[in-house]
Amino acid sequence: MPNATRFLLDESHAGVGRDDVPAVFKLRQRFPRPVEPDVAAAVRREIAPILAGVEAGQRIAVTGSSRGIANLALVVRECASALREAGAEPFVIPAMGSHGGATPEGQVRVLDDTNGITEENVGCRIESSMEVVRIGTTGTGFPVFQDRFCHEADGVLAVNRVKPHTGFTGRVESGICKMLVIGMGKQAGASKIHHQALRAGMGRLVLEASRIVVESARPRLIGAIALVENAFKETAVVQGIPVGSYEALIEAESALLERAHALLPRLPFDDLDALVVDEMGKDVSGSGMDTNVIGKKEGLTTPRIGAIYVRGLTRRTHGNAVGLGNADLMPRSLLEGVDLDSTYMNAFTAKRLWISKLPMLVENELQAMQILLNFRAEEDPASLRLAWIRNTSILDELWASEALLDEARADPRIEILSEPVPLAFDGALAMTPPWNARGGVRPGAAMPAKRENVPETRHDQALRNP
Repeated sequence: MPNATRFLLDESHAGVGRDDVPAVFKLRQRFPRPVEPDVAAAVRREIAPILAGVEAGQRIAVTGSSRGIANLALVVRECASALREAGAEPFVIPAMGSHGGATPEGQVRVLDDTNGITEENVGCRIESSMEVVRIGTTGTGFPVFQDRFCHEADGVLAVNRVKPHTGFTGRVESGICKMLVIGMGKQAGASKIHHQALRAGMGRLVLEASRIVVESARPRLIGAIALVENAFKETAVVQGIPVGSYEALIEAESALLERAHALLPRLPFDDLDALVVDEMGKDVSGSGMDTNVIGKKEGLTTPRIGAIYVRGLTRRTHGNAVGLGNADLMPRSLLEGVDLDSTYMNAFTAKRLWISKLPMLVENELQAMQILLNFRAEEDPASLRLAWIRNTSILDELWASEALLDEARADPRIEILSEPVPLAFDGALAMTPPWNARGGVRPGAAMPAKRENVPETRHDQALRNP
């Protein structure tokens, strides 16, 4: 790219140099931490009533997700094993709409790379296709589609995590019903329902289309296994859900959604000038960064974040950079890791063009800090209200600027882990914060480096040994 197109911002324009960047301190948030102590045993317990409706020789499809879900391979393996012991022939289908570039091979790769679901790991075949069968029509006149393998199977067991959705609010959001409609609808079904949502609203349509799926003769749903995670991405709840009654399904999933909402990790500050995010990706959130966390979900008024700087993509997102439209700044080097096909296919299917838009590109991270310091009402660099996180699903430990120290000390939910230490820049003007995040950021993105004399915590160890 010609030098003439590069951003030439420097200290003479910004009035901010490398020595003007505020110091940061480490903090830990205290979140509730319910944990399912034996996930495998819980799956066996919850699937037992479902097996009563399974007959020997039946082919049963088990859904696999593209989301990064704790213990998902273990859950799917236990489901497959229990079905096999009941005499059935289980197999896994990727239920992920358009993800994986909307190709059968791409979706199988996502199952493996995101959740470790392979035929060897779960003990049964994976059957992947983008072919669909139309099973009904919503009241707004759009067709409801289902994966052909699910439609032809003798039964379908839906497995998914229940959590708040990043794009809409309703009785059910991201969970079993969304899996039935969008995940099992493949690219064609996902695209159609998002198109419908431009007219009628996604919350209403997920309810209406999931009723069509549940009450159709095919696919024949035998039950669902729902998972809820705590703020530490650990399995907190494993619950079997009956699907013979649409009303019972909605009631059960709604209750789990309330539980998931209460356990959702959040930023400790409601008013920020800047948020620095080391990595974003589809394995973190369907929107790359969880809009419930960054305040970008429709209807949310907090937190207020003046500007968001995203430093890189997760490896497991495979270049899918959907959600970059929620960021304001990014390093030019991040572009090297963006897969435009998977990003644009996801945005096309979701019918939201803005989620694939590019933020302002910076040539180095001093420029990023110069912009963050200038795009706010206050002029004193020391007053910058900045938080620095790895991603929006890891919020128990993070760094914050010194301007937030008194506020953090006054909050009984926060433990201060270090004294303020200055942010520094290396020879390439990349920030070198005091932790090691080498496990997450894609090659080409700025790589934080370890600094000395800062207490190491469990979070540091997890980052060093991902």
